[in-house]
Amino acid sequence: MGHVVCAALCADAIFRDWAARANILCVENVEELSALMNADPVEWIFSVGNPFILPPDVFARVREGAFIYQDGPLPRYVGAHSVSWARQAQETDYDVAWHRGNNGINPGELVVERQVSIASTDTALTLNLKCHEAAVEAFRELLADLTNGELHAGPQALAHGSVFPRRRYPDAAGCLRWNRSAQDISAITRPLDYGPYHFNPWCLPKALLGDDVVAVRRLEVSAGRCGLPAGALVDIHRSNWRVATRTEDVDVWFASSDGLTLDARTLARQSGLNVGDRLPILSDEEARSITVAHGILAPREKFWRQRLEQCKTLQLPFLSSSEAVATPRWQSSSWLFPSALAELSPADRTEYLLSACLIYLARITGESELQLGWTPATNGSRGGMRAVEVLVAPVVPMQMTIDLGRDFAGVRRAVAAECADLKENDSFPRDLIARSPTLRGKEALQSRRPWPIGVTVTTNSCSAAGDLPSSPNSETALSGDSLTFEVSALHGSFRWRFDASRLAPKQIDCMTQHLQNLLCAVIADAQQPVGRIELLSSEERAYLLEELNRTAAPYPSERCVHELFEAQVRQAPDAMAVTYAGEHLSYGDLNAHANRLAHHLIALGVKPDQPVAICLQRSVAMVVGLLAILKAGGAYLPLDPAYPPARLRQVLEDAAPQLVLADAAGHVALGDVGVDLTVVDLATATPPWANLPASNPDARALGLTSRHLAYVIYTLESSGTPKGVEMSHGSLMNLLWSSPELGAPKRRTLQFTTLNFDVSFQELFSCWRDGGLLVLVQEDTRADFSALLEFVWGEAIERLFLPFVALNHFVEVWGAKGVLLPSLREIYTAGEQLRVTPMLRSFFELHPRARLINQYGPTETHVVTEHHLVADPACWPRLPPIGRPIANTRVYLLDSHGEPVPFGAVGELYIGGAGVARGYLNRPQLTVERVVADPFSNEAGARMYRTGDLVRYLPDGNLELLAATTTR
Repeated sequence: MGHVVCAALCADAIFRDWAARANILCVENVEELSALMNADPVEWIFSVGNPFILPPDVFARVREGAFIYQDGPLPRYVGAHSVSWARQAQETDYDVAWHRGNNGINPGELVVERQVSIASTDTALTLNLKCHEAAVEAFRELLADLTNGELHAGPQALAHGSVFPRRRYPDAAGCLRWNRSAQDISAITRPLDYGPYHFNPWCLPKALLGDDVVAVRRLEVSAGRCGLPAGALVDIHRSNWRVATRTEDVDVWFASSDGLTLDARTLARQSGLNVGDRLPILSDEEARSITVAHGILAPREKFWRQRLEQCKTLQLPFLSSSEAVATPRWQSSSWLFPSALAELSPADRTEYLLSACLIYLARITGESELQLGWTPATNGSRGGMRAVEVLVAPVVPMQMTIDLGRDFAGVRRAVAAECADLKENDSFPRDLIARSPTLRGKEALQSRRPWPIGVTVTTNSCSAAGDLPSSPNSETALSGDSLTFEVSALHGSFRWRFDASRLAPKQIDCMTQHLQNLLCAVIADAQQPVGRIELLSSEERAYLLEELNRTAAPYPSERCVHELFEAQVRQAPDAMAVTYAGEHLSYGDLNAHANRLAHHLIALGVKPDQPVAICLQRSVAMVVGLLAILKAGGAYLPLDPAYPPARLRQVLEDAAPQLVLADAAGHVALGDVGVDLTVVDLATATPPWANLPASNPDARALGLTSRHLAYVIYTLESSGTPKGVEMSHGSLMNLLWSSPELGAPKRRTLQFTTLNFDVSFQELFSCWRDGGLLVLVQEDTRADFSALLEFVWGEAIERLFLPFVALNHFVEVWGAKGVLLPSLREIYTAGEQLRVTPMLRSFFELHPRARLINQYGPTETHVVTEHHLVADPACWPRLPPIGRPIANTRVYLLDSHGEPVPFGAVGELYIGGAGVARGYLNRPQLTVERVVADPFSNEAGARMYRTGDLVRYLPDGNLELLAATTTR
């Protein structure tokens, strides 16, 4: 209407966002509003659902007046949820109005009023929408009257009034009482229906089912009356139950806590109910207790909603990774009184134990933001009635931020403050989750114990039984779905209550020892940062650093990788070494071709550690060129002709090679780069090296040793800048020699990956190491998995190296084609985390002679671990482990301070041993950051690589990858 909104004071985030988009100033509090109006008075104030109390000086600065919207007919309905109260009272008409605001709190004279009719089918949602529409129309009239100077005010109606405080709840907080009339029960359900998209600020209609409760989605009064006692199940349909009341029967539909409609027959079966059974009938005393309890909990709902919206489930790293959900087998460890705390009072012991437990969990999970299950203390206000306890959440979220840089006293103060908050806020009605659209979508919150790990403080005697039977009643004190840390406030002792189907008692013993070590260290030195406290015993430390790393094995560490190829040339020079598109070369011929080119490269000045770029399409010439570079003493630097010119330019400018081997495709790619370097054309018909010697260059004369580089492969940093990983002959020789396939039958190996990925080295040299045949595939076939499948079949391929993404696509195409690959014996996969899909299982079930080997390793170390999946594919886990370290490789799982984490805990993976790269070409600072001295090795100059990946040991000693940042 042409007026200007000067400012808005609002506590609602959605309104604030709207105001910002509309360029309306939003003030945060009453003080800001007062300051604003003191500087610039306004004509009007309109107060709509305003939770703030405005001081007199605000009204003194209003020229024309203040007006308050009232969503109910005064004085009959005053307070919170007045629309629902009117609907519950089965009113047939309702009013909304605008009143003068005399003091900002109590409405004064009536200025505009609108009547709203209430239909028998109206719910809280539909009636509120009617009121909103009426309020908007009334506001338009109010503005028009103010603008035209025609405002007419009158007194409020004189009638008996009712005030409904926010904490007042309907009878039994919405629990249906079947011994009431059908009309009364219906009048309870409709006022509590706020629809699926809005937060229900009150409560849900619900039905008690013994030790459980279920939300009522809809209720309709039937035309008939069966004559059965109230609460009897008259009929059970798939969609609903028919239930007897004091008058007519009612049809009831139910909803789960995530808002979905429940199958009524399934619900009856799960509740052990049949036609003729009676539902619980609440007594008047129980109903009063339920109503009072909800009124007490109401002010705490905002606190719990905020916490539940941040729901975070902390997984204990020691849990079994088995996918099968076994029936819980609850056990308890023995009560333990830590001797280190003997001088403290029981109350102090409790605080020490809780603080130590939270520090320990933060340490072993690597998480500083913890949310755990907490068992609220028994509340006498709930009268100990089972009907009341069923409706109140038995477990609530304990939320802590553990700063591992603080000392123990600082953490203890934070824990004490959190415990005070938990005590103050008690618990929340269980239907709060179903009432909140933002909470209904959180899958974890659908469980009665959403948090895997819980903490509880009890007043139990320490003589309680050690074992827990697997019964629902025995689980009521458990706040964690798999593990509960229980502290006795009477004695200052603790025990673990755990699901033995997921946690081994031996692991619980280790956790107990770790906790005692932590407490002893705290008592000895309370000033040290809690993140630096030693958790491990000397025995466990030796086991982690030494026993699990006993991988030493002999290998020809002084040899260069191409010498393995040359050894096969001497043994079987006429055996086929490589084939591509009808072109075949024997070991002897391939060696001769590579040697002639190598002598040419030596004459061009190639020396050890010098990068020589190779930019060719997949071909026999590519293989010849790569071997020639190695034989000449250089390090091959792969450039993919398909890479963008900018990427090729980055690599060439950083590596600064003097030579590049290229073919026609390479010439085209390099022509766009604009870097000046000498190109050796491998596609020329009469190469200048054609008549050079076919003999092997003398590595000793070249000064070439296993410590020199074999290749420099560029990968991307997180910033997007390429970094060249320098890998020596000795490191790669360990990889080739450590394979259990060493000396295996000669395999026909597919060369699938481009040279830019380190796995291509495995494809080439693991094949030549054993005298196998390397089969190159054309690029268009490689990109078409249907054609690739036919190629693998037609070429009788025996060994495949496929990244998991490619392997997954390969078996999906296989599933559609149904082609068997009888020659296949080995598939190696790496690059991404292996996931065993149903199709992958089927593939290996129908290829029982083929084995799947899961390998792990960043480019900086090549392969580090491998795991052979040898059992029945039907038994393979969905996420197989990455296995154990290969020969002469050491792995460390360390915390943020570089110390070993306990066995089974999550740690960042560091890799030591023979496979660690020399570093990064021309990146000394990055090398220092990522390839560091190995403090755990006795070998002089030993290094280790920091991966950034999060890993843990499984009980069988295999490693499980939890979060990967590295790529291959």
